[in-house]
Amino acid sequence: MIRTLIVHNVTLISDLLKKVLEDQGDIRVVGRATTIADALDQLGKTPCDVMVINSLLPEEGEGALALTRTASKQFSAVKVVITGLVESQTAILHCLEAGAAGYVREADGVQQLMAVVRHAAQGEALVSPAVAGALIARVNELRRLATELNGYHETDMEQQATELTEREREILVLLGEGYSNRDIAEELVITVGTVKNHVHNILDKLDVHTRKQAAMVARQLALGEGKANGGTRYTWPEAMGIKITSRRDAAAML
Repeated sequence: MIRTLIVHNVTLISDLLKKVLEDQGDIRVVGRATTIADALDQLGKTPCDVMVINSLLPEEGEGALALTRTASKQFSAVKVVITGLVESQTAILHCLEAGAAGYVREADGVQQLMAVVRHAAQGEALVSPAVAGALIARVNELRRLATELNGYHETDMEQQATELTEREREILVLLGEGYSNRDIAEELVITVGTVKNHVHNILDKLDVHTRKQAAMVARQLALGEGKANGGTRYTWPEAMGIKITSRRDAAAML
């Protein structure tokens, strides 16, 4: 029996989803939620295999994506299926990158929903050939970035990082956390132009070519510091063997 939690802000649609799912015989709805907070609370109390989320949750921030990221981190055994997506590879990729195990487009029917839920419960994913191609391209991009830093050892990073000024170190940390130039300017109360100058100096001193590479260096340095202290500073995904993430979202680097 597949235990399912429905997260939808419209009660009528939630009722219909519950009936459709439970009519299948192998799916049981163990709870329903209308907000992110309610959904996380229920996940903490009720065993669940699959969480079906409305892509248009009217929450502050990113709604469904925020819930997906949090659920993926705190309840890794729960598979997330996001429903009602528009025909957009970008939107679908964002959901998958956030941790969703499957998706249902707004043009899909009940049978597709059932298939996606069942595959998600088994640890499998149903994606179109186009989305599969986009995922492969994204993985290749991540591997390319990792390859560019291949041989850039932690000792080299640490030595070059000592050349950074205190302000440049602050900005490097924020780059590693996925901050944009504008975000950094607001955080440190300086102008965007000043941030750009600092970023240019950081790239030069670290001997890297892009801010993405600088962010990767920042994360590797943070990991090294965490190990030296008996742990890690961040939670690092090991997918594809690439140690890259940010406190905001892995998608922010892409």
